[in-house]
Amino acid sequence: MQTLPYLPLNPFNVAQDPGEAHAGATARGQAVVATDSQHVCGIVLAGSHHWGEGVFERVLRGPLLPVALTPLIEYPLHWLRDAGVRRAVLCANSATRMLRDVLGEGNPDSIALQYFEDMEPRGPAGCARDAAAMTHAARFVVIEGTIVPTLDFSAVLDAHARSGAAATVVVEFDRRRRGMASAIRRQPAGIYVFERSALMQVAETGYQDIKEGLLGRLSGAGAHVAMHELHGLSAKVLDYSSYASVSRWLVSRAIERPAFLPEYLRVGEGLHHPSAFVHPTARLIGPVLLAAESRVDAHAVVVGPASIGERTHVAEGALVSRSFVWDDCHIGAGAIVDASVIADRCQVPPGERLKNVTQLPDDFAPQPRNASPSAAPGRRPDLAMAAERVRAGFAGQVKVPHGSRASAP
Repeated sequence: MQTLPYLPLNPFNVAQDPGEAHAGATARGQAVVATDSQHVCGIVLAGSHHWGEGVFERVLRGPLLPVALTPLIEYPLHWLRDAGVRRAVLCANSATRMLRDVLGEGNPDSIALQYFEDMEPRGPAGCARDAAAMTHAARFVVIEGTIVPTLDFSAVLDAHARSGAAATVVVEFDRRRRGMASAIRRQPAGIYVFERSALMQVAETGYQDIKEGLLGRLSGAGAHVAMHELHGLSAKVLDYSSYASVSRWLVSRAIERPAFLPEYLRVGEGLHHPSAFVHPTARLIGPVLLAAESRVDAHAVVVGPASIGERTHVAEGALVSRSFVWDDCHIGAGAIVDASVIADRCQVPPGERLKNVTQLPDDFAPQPRNASPSAAPGRRPDLAMAAERVRAGFAGQVKVPHGSRASAP
């Protein structure tokens, strides 16, 4: 029987770009090229990652995957919006229609959204080229939709403008992984800046890659391709291990950066929605996120990093530790859930003990339905509906209904 490893809180050194070189140049009076992010268009590649054939990769994936009570796609979108970008195009392949149902057209006062549905497929460079053709922007920031970006947006744009490059590749340098003596120290972070002329050189048909195609062709044609180096690794959700790690990290830092949960209240080391209920005898230890209408009953204990989804009930005397419980779940009285993920609408029986598992609801369907989700007026559509209620397990032990268990192929 396989089990899921318990991962440390932050097993990666999150890539940081404090903009010290930019600030230093300003202090010394050196010329700094000003850039206007309002005239930059963002392109989010939310369907280009090859997830593989494991259970997690086949089912529990995609731009609406909840990470610290927030859909994964919202992290790059917030990064663009907070930097002043006013328009973004989302490329999500088969998930495009579902994504449009959830996010709509965005907000023209903050960031307006357009969508490109890749039908061929076109690949990352092809999608970026076709998305760029939908706009009149002259410069584009292209980011993979699996990234939780932390770098300084303005520093990247300024470095690109100063270099006069046709394309700038953000690269990561992680000494812990590669060592000081390694000849291969840098790797693309999944973030690029392109001039319109560079993207328009991509062929209008066929699969076109960025790293192994477009960048090489630009360089071979004599165009300047610059690098913007970061120290550390970007937070990315690519598989179970990274999902668990990024979730723990984001839950732990949510109290310091509550922008994604603006309505939530700080309670101890965690954030609680105003409609959440915690019994006076319940204990919450460490960083814990409680979503709307969640409930933690008498003598129950929740140990963070952990998140409890909307309308989820942790019954009397239950223990939830280092786990992520999604929406509309019930954790029975006296049950123990440790280092696990409990998918939408799951029922954990009283006294049940779960460790290192992903539990699926009784009506789990292995294939998505074709019906598009509908949104209730005035609220974000339920993520279970938006994901067509087919979230499933990870690349280790998966608990499925009726006592049977399955492992990823």
